[in-house]
Amino acid sequence: MFLAVPAMAAVVPVAAIDFRPSGAPASGHTVDSGAAFDAGRGYGWVREDAPGTPLDLSANTRDRARAGVAGLLNTIIHMQYGHVGGTNGVATAGAWEYAVPPGTYQVIVGVGDQPSYDSRHTVRAEGVTVVSAFQGSAAAEFTTGTVTVPVLDGRLTLDAIGGTNTKLTHVSISRDTSDTVAPGVVSGVAVVPGDRQATVGWTASTAADLGGYRVYRGGALVSGPGLVLTASFTDTAVTNGTASSWTVRAVDRHGNESPASAAVTATPAAFALKVNFSDAATVPPAGYVRDVGESFTTTRGYGWVALGTSTPLSLVGNGRNRGSGQPDVRLATLIHAQLPAGSTGVTAPGSWEAAVPNGAYTVTVAAGDAGTAVDSAHWVNIEDQNAVAAFVPSASVKHATATRTVTVTDGRLTVSPAGGTNTKLNYVDVASVPASATVPAVRASTPPNLAVDVPVTASVVEDLRLPGGGVDPATLTSATVTLVRVSDGAAVAANPITSGGGDVINLSPAAPLAASTLYRFSVTAQVRDVAGRAFAPYSIVFRTGVAGGNGGPIAFSKTVGVATGAPFTSVVTGPDGRLYAGTLDGRILRFPINADGTLGTATVINTVRDHAVAAGLAGAPNRTVIGLAFDPASTAAAPVLWITDNYEYTGPLNVPDWSSHIARLSGPDLSVYTDVVTNLPRSVKDHETNSLAFGPDGALYTTQGANNAMGAPDSTWGNRPERLLSAAVLRLDVTALPPALPIDAKTSEGGTYDPYAPGAPLTIFATGVRNAYDLVWHSNGHLYTPTNGSAAGGNTPATPSPLPASCARRGYTGPAVPALTGVGTAETDYVFDVRPGRYYGHPNPERCEWVLAGGNPTGGTDPFQVPGYPVGTLPDADLDLPGMYDAGLHASANGVIEYTGGAFGGALRGKLLVVRYSSGQDIQTFDVAPNGTLSSRTTGLTGLTGFSQPLDVTEHLGNLYVTELGANRITLLRPVTQGLRT
Repeated sequence: MFLAVPAMAAVVPVAAIDFRPSGAPASGHTVDSGAAFDAGRGYGWVREDAPGTPLDLSANTRDRARAGVAGLLNTIIHMQYGHVGGTNGVATAGAWEYAVPPGTYQVIVGVGDQPSYDSRHTVRAEGVTVVSAFQGSAAAEFTTGTVTVPVLDGRLTLDAIGGTNTKLTHVSISRDTSDTVAPGVVSGVAVVPGDRQATVGWTASTAADLGGYRVYRGGALVSGPGLVLTASFTDTAVTNGTASSWTVRAVDRHGNESPASAAVTATPAAFALKVNFSDAATVPPAGYVRDVGESFTTTRGYGWVALGTSTPLSLVGNGRNRGSGQPDVRLATLIHAQLPAGSTGVTAPGSWEAAVPNGAYTVTVAAGDAGTAVDSAHWVNIEDQNAVAAFVPSASVKHATATRTVTVTDGRLTVSPAGGTNTKLNYVDVASVPASATVPAVRASTPPNLAVDVPVTASVVEDLRLPGGGVDPATLTSATVTLVRVSDGAAVAANPITSGGGDVINLSPAAPLAASTLYRFSVTAQVRDVAGRAFAPYSIVFRTGVAGGNGGPIAFSKTVGVATGAPFTSVVTGPDGRLYAGTLDGRILRFPINADGTLGTATVINTVRDHAVAAGLAGAPNRTVIGLAFDPASTAAAPVLWITDNYEYTGPLNVPDWSSHIARLSGPDLSVYTDVVTNLPRSVKDHETNSLAFGPDGALYTTQGANNAMGAPDSTWGNRPERLLSAAVLRLDVTALPPALPIDAKTSEGGTYDPYAPGAPLTIFATGVRNAYDLVWHSNGHLYTPTNGSAAGGNTPATPSPLPASCARRGYTGPAVPALTGVGTAETDYVFDVRPGRYYGHPNPERCEWVLAGGNPTGGTDPFQVPGYPVGTLPDADLDLPGMYDAGLHASANGVIEYTGGAFGGALRGKLLVVRYSSGQDIQTFDVAPNGTLSSRTTGLTGLTGFSQPLDVTEHLGNLYVTELGANRITLLRPVTQGLRT
């Protein structure tokens, strides 16, 4: 957590900066005249919307030269000149950065200016507010603010997010020296060398005030100015063939560094191996080694194993040289990996393996027979990918050759003939990918390679390795992410997308696939991450199951696009019988509903956008409205709409923390905006303050998204930690609101709000709810919330020792768990039957919650287990396993309602309808028992499939309205069968 703490008693001055034009009179401080950040100088200006990107703001400095005004106050720099609309400055908003060693720093900032007093000066240090919306006057033109913050990334950053035309006069920085006790020595250091890289891992420190780690090579710091936040670091600035030694030091939040760990030495090296499969008599081509079927041995480093196992298997006797006039010896020779029964040789099928360092490899393989035999169906799989599928040779085409880039994580590169009949391998070329840790790639696929009986309406979803922060959605096209029918190469029309967090690739066919058919899915190198780096190519095959579905007696007819042209988020029916829809950019559209369920012309309500401008909110006028809940006291004549109001996420990892609101709209056309709760936490992406629902107790409930993937900071989510209120269902007692609004909900990570205080209006109802878009109170009295689980690759926190004092609040005594880095398995999505005070699996160290999902309690298969944990890792004592239901892997389970049916209902009445934004892009249903139990998850109902990134659903008189974010539209579904009638 990042804490703002009181001013320090023991400080050492670091810098005193005066912002003034070049040539202005000296003030005794170091002068900053707006120059862009320069590493040599160690400070300067960067873009506010892209931290780290240098920005020259020299044109934004001013010297007012007023008599009687102190020199430090007479000179200023505009941080947000774009708010002025003038032509004598740089309109791009700037942030100021100063390079410092990781530690805790006291920061004093000065703001203000001469008349006119139109600014609302706001300055944040490391995301913690120092000055909040100060507006000068003749009596008080200037003010200062002081805050103490930890800096872990090597740069102290000041920004003006939330301000209007903020002007900075001066800054002083001092380092906290009150804590001089360093963490203990790091243990368990190990190095895995690769091609132009070395991966250093270690046992995570359990220091309660741990800030992170520094990694040294040969005594020189190689992990950068910031701290490494997880127990692993890949050094890619190394030279192959040169031995080096690495040490690791733990660093606490005050910058105290532990002694160096024991040094570990390794030598990075490229790996290359070329193998020709043949009989024993054939001399291999130059550069190749011969393989005649010998079983795998660690001494040789390659060989054969029994198919699907690591058990050595000799296929000696299965090698052949056809000759047949084939001049390329590599293709003239072969080895039978699946010799048919009754043949001369070894008929047990085998896979070929090579011992390699973990990392990425480019592998080329050829399969076929230069002779006359054409009875084979050749299949070749390399690691988790397919290279050759169902290749049947002909008289003219005797070989198939393919190249794949694969990732090895178990020290063995595996080439398998699984799926084939009498597959014959000719040769294989293996070469390591240099510095592969910097290359984005697919981590795992759903369905996996060689999957069978895949539903014809299924999506293909890829978990990703993302060293650069996320996939660039603009690079996901039908040409860069493809699905083809293997038999003839025919392309399948499909829609490739990513999640809101940019951490998966999802391809959904535009229409159901053919039954019992083999398809190839591929990601090409034209896909890029947000840093512009090309993805490693990836390819799998799968076979669909038989046709069919769950249409049954329930069906809806679909009227596509009854409203279009806006990025619709949530929908709800008002007390006036009209449909209200929020948008990603802060509009609310109100539609009259016609007798046939179609929608009339919308009234556009811009109250949220207008408020953002008037309040000087960052990103104004754009905001994102997700939560929509009409006050129970609303009437058709006087509706009152509660909303969640969030900073709009547009792709870059720059969304400011503490930027979400809960507000109340009232008055004519909902034109009166009342801020009720401000400074709710926010991730750098699309995890935000989501939907709202009034409970049977009259309180307002909301879902607050997590700040990261799996509870600990990670680069894909901008290394932002959890906050006390994040990853939770919150409860707002609207009867306990103070007379003076809004409530500032910033907690101890920079504010003072305490949700545990007696009488606190905003409290934590349930925890561990990672990213729940929607929630619904069912007529059985239970609260249900579909929740997005994490893609693979996230990090989990370690239990510190000693435990923080705050753990006494919940009486936490264990279990103690290790940190996990780059968790290799994805979480499923969930529907939670939420109960007060219970935990639902997403760790949050601020609340003394460390165990992800179900832990790993036994050696068997446990509910929602995390295989990365050691066997015996118990779940959190408050985990509500009976209230956790599987909504499908990569479903992106979002909108939810209880279907009542109006004049309809029948077989669907009382069921939960859950929208799946990603895998399936459909609406699934759950049966709901009076005691709250969910069962019979059903997909494929007629009319509830084939959407384009559906996000939310609501019901009006039996009709359903679905927002489709992928098509900027609302679609109407009408019940059409007797199964929906009473």
